Formats: sequence, structure tokens, C-alpha cells
Amino acid sequence: MTEAELISRAKAGDRDAFAALYEPVERPLAAFLYRLTASRQEAGDMAQEAAIEALEKIGDFGEASSFRTWIFRFAVRAALDYLKERPPWDPDAQLWAGQRLGETPGERKRLEKLHGTRLHTSYEIREHIDFCFICMGRTLLAHEAAALLLVGMHGFTPEEAAEVLDAGADAIRFRVQEARRILAGYFDRRCTLINPAGTCGHCAGFHTWLYGDRQETEKALFQITLQPRATPEERAATLSERIAIVRSVDPVLGEGAKFHEALMTFLRKVSHY
Repeated sequence: MTEAELISRAKAGDRDAFAALYEPVERPLAAFLYRLTASRQEAGDMAQEAAIEALEKIGDFGEASSFRTWIFRFAVRAALDYLKERPPWDPDAQLWAGQRLGETPGERKRLEKLHGTRLHTSYEIREHIDFCFICMGRTLLAHEAAALLLVGMHGFTPEEAAEVLDAGADAIRFRVQEARRILAGYFDRRCTLINPAGTCGHCAGFHTWLYGDRQETEKALFQITLQPRATPEERAATLSERIAIVRSVDPVLGEGAKFHEALMTFLRKVSHY
């Protein structure tokens, strides 16, 4: 059945039709909310509440929208309300948390034990690039981060994102451009994957620490496309490559999800987020 047919059935009370509408957007919605809020628990609650609200209001669905755009509106509204009460993160939050981790043997042992279980805790540098992207995303203004994720990560057009965020398409384009400019600058100054003089090499450091083999880390680094560039302008272009890597990672159900949840919990704790 087409989406229009499923919506018609859902409006008539067909729960199976609603489930068929929701199933394709369930995981993208959860990933979007986690990347926007950096809180797995809050993201899960918001996704569930958005689904319930959409089910309750399906009778009000207008034909001008797609179901995806419509349900994302519910989720984004809740996420922006949540973030309104919370300040943006410092771009060096990961560096500080990494220093604290090195000074906390008990926490390091707990992470080693978690990783050693091999239960959905295998570690890939690509997944940490996603983890880093989530942390850096929290340095942005919430509306800018939401616009970047919708357009750059989830393939919404500026017009669709404008409908989700209740803004004009030109405003969305500006927010995306501004978010990219800020993130490109942060990554250029910090990330050693694109700037040898960068101050942060957590992804490579974690990989070596967990596997105890620098050669394996070098192989893993060689397989990704983020290579050091000659000029800041060229290095800034790697943001698109970074986003492409992040887009290929499932932050909710990826193999490193539990490990990264432990890292995120520690970061939030020591940084008082």
C-alpha cells in the first residue's frame, strides 16, 4: 500500500497500518533524537512519546506533509524544549573528560571489563567519530544542530526541515551553513584525523588502549577517509566526509553502543551535563 492508503486506514483506526507507517522512521527518529540531545534515555522517551502522540492525532494528519515530516515535528518540539533548559557543551568537554578518565583507574577498569564482555561492545574508530560528532553537536545552538541533522544526516530538504522546525527554508539553509562553519572550525583545531597539530586523538587512543595493538589502530585509520589536509580550507571540507561516516553508523544499536553509553555517562558526570 502507498503511504496515503496506510494513512487512510490508520485514520480509520487500523493499528497495523499505523505500525507500517511508523516502522521505517522508528530507528532514524531514535538516532536523530540521541544525536541532538546526547542522552540515550531522554531520546528513547521522546521517541516513544512522539509515536504515542502521532497515534492519538493521526486523525488530524494533513495531506500536505509526509508522515516522516509530521512525526518528526512532535519529536523535535520535545527535544528543543528539553535543550532549552540546558546550556551548550564546551567544545573541549571530551578532552577534559579524557584527562579525568586517565586519573580514575576504577572507571578505566570498568570500561575495560565492559569491552571485554564482547556483548555489543566491539570498538570501531568510525563509531567514535560518531560519538565525537554527537558531543560536538551539543556545542551548537539547538535549532542549528537540529537543522544540520535533518538536512545533512537524514536527507530532509530545507523545505521539509522548515516544516519540522516551523521556520522558513532560507532560515534553515542559514542554520545549516552556520552549524557547518562552527563544527568545521572546532574539528580543524582539535581532531588529529584531519589536522596533525590537533589536540584530540581520542578515537585512535581508545582503539590502541582497548586492543593493545598500535598496528591495528593504524589499519583502522587507513580505512577511513578523513585524512590530514594541507590547508584549513581543505581540512574544513572533511566535515562532509565526517558526516558521511556518521550517517553510516547506528548510534542506538551499533556494536559499540553500550561502551559509548558508558563513556557518555562518564563525560556528562564529570562535566556536570
